[in-house]
Amino acid sequence: MNSRLLPQLRGFVEDLTDKIEKRRAWLLGLFTLLYFSVTCLLASRKLLWNDELFTLYISRLSSISEVWSALMTGAEQLPPFFYVVTRSSLALFGTSPLSIRLPEVIGFWILSVCLFRFVSKRTTALYGFLAMLFPLVTEAYRYAYEARPYGLVLGFSGLALICWQAAAEGDRRKLWLAGLALSLAAAASCHYYAVFAFLPLAFGEALRSLSIRRLNWPIWLAFVLGATPLIGFLSLIERAMGYSSTFWSKPNWMSIPNFYAYLLAPAVLPLMALVILSAIYPARGPRRQSPRRYSPPPHHEMAAAFGFMALPFLAVSLSMLGTGAFTDRYALPAVIGFSIVVAFATNSLLDDRAPVAAILLFSLCAFFLSIGARSFGAIAAVRQAQAQAIEFLQSEGGGDLPIAVSDQHTFISLAYYGPPDVASRVVYLADPEGSLRRLGHNGLETGMLDLVRPWFHLRVEEYDRFITREEQFLVYGSAGHFLNWLLSELVMADRRVELKGRKDDTLVLLVSRKGKSENSGNIGSPDGAAHD
Repeated sequence: MNSRLLPQLRGFVEDLTDKIEKRRAWLLGLFTLLYFSVTCLLASRKLLWNDELFTLYISRLSSISEVWSALMTGAEQLPPFFYVVTRSSLALFGTSPLSIRLPEVIGFWILSVCLFRFVSKRTTALYGFLAMLFPLVTEAYRYAYEARPYGLVLGFSGLALICWQAAAEGDRRKLWLAGLALSLAAAASCHYYAVFAFLPLAFGEALRSLSIRRLNWPIWLAFVLGATPLIGFLSLIERAMGYSSTFWSKPNWMSIPNFYAYLLAPAVLPLMALVILSAIYPARGPRRQSPRRYSPPPHHEMAAAFGFMALPFLAVSLSMLGTGAFTDRYALPAVIGFSIVVAFATNSLLDDRAPVAAILLFSLCAFFLSIGARSFGAIAAVRQAQAQAIEFLQSEGGGDLPIAVSDQHTFISLAYYGPPDVASRVVYLADPEGSLRRLGHNGLETGMLDLVRPWFHLRVEEYDRFITREEQFLVYGSAGHFLNWLLSELVMADRRVELKGRKDDTLVLLVSRKGKSENSGNIGSPDGAAHD
């Protein structure tokens, strides 16, 4: 039975691979439909979180000159072009979670299509689709529907990649050179760390120059022109650097392996499927003639791919030497290298066993859909948790007392999403010295005073002045939040701190001057006495 079914299955899948090659345009359209259906659904349902609310508030300023002035505070370390793109989306489609995230949705789709073109030009459409789908099963995909510049950086980096590939071959050279310079300039104008995406292409071009024994000056000129926007942003960069010394996320050598684990953790199952399928599917049998002849990828293109994979080493090293700030998302273009290398490695590993690649292709689609389903479930859980948090705060924080929220993320979220009886009372107490003392950094605290208070018009007050003026106020927040320094400071202050309500790790506390408290239980001592 099995001996009869296996040849039939092989024939069916091999016919399918031929159809993939012949109907690539239809399949690209199908991929586009699938991608936008899933991603736009996630983008429309996910609540805006702290960083995205920064994007929204700055993008809604009355003019680009005001955007520039807000960025000159240094508290938001992004170039203005990102806000130009976001403002355009909001102007065209109105203010909604989807419209503010639409540029990133499109940017990530552009990356996928560029990966398809880059790989399929050297192999077949089948492996181009593998490269196109691979980013969707990595952690990079979450930035496809986040209103921050990383999806745009990935899209512009993908465009730069295919423009460089085409410019090196000389076909319509002027057009591709212009595209290379413009796409690199656009990437650098969305995020300063996008300059790291220049380095893999420069590495690949340097290797190509060595192989042909001459420099391709127009391509090198395009690299230089792509970096010129940074000259115009020097004043912004200087102000942003002022925050790097107290940035909340410092680079260290463990940041490198942590990045790879972070990026590739969702892709472990697809990679295991590749190994298992290549092991169990029979390698013997007549090789099928490809519909056209394909050349192996040039060494300089593979060098660029490996250069992208090595970006975390470069980003972390340069951050330790210079900026002093690094988070995993700063090195996201590394996913470009992994997608290319996985596609070419699959082609080599499978040794013309295209049916296995077809099975893997459909497996990637299934993994992508499962990731989308899990993400939708997580988004629904966050929305429910937000509603429960507001309900808890309303039940335990009655009256008209101010509500001091103990971390910036929760404060900005409540100020935006909270009902009027909550949003009108929430306040953030900023204390750069207290944050530096308790957390070891204070850049976020300074940003609350320099940017959030004057430009977002949210209620941010100095900690010392507030607790000196107010006889009673409530404190709301999670005791274990990584940005919560307030509870530790209040324990040391000359105030009475009483517990009014608790839900899991989230507390509502009444803080008052001595003699003004309510008898509602307290924290700070095991016998119920108030902490003095």
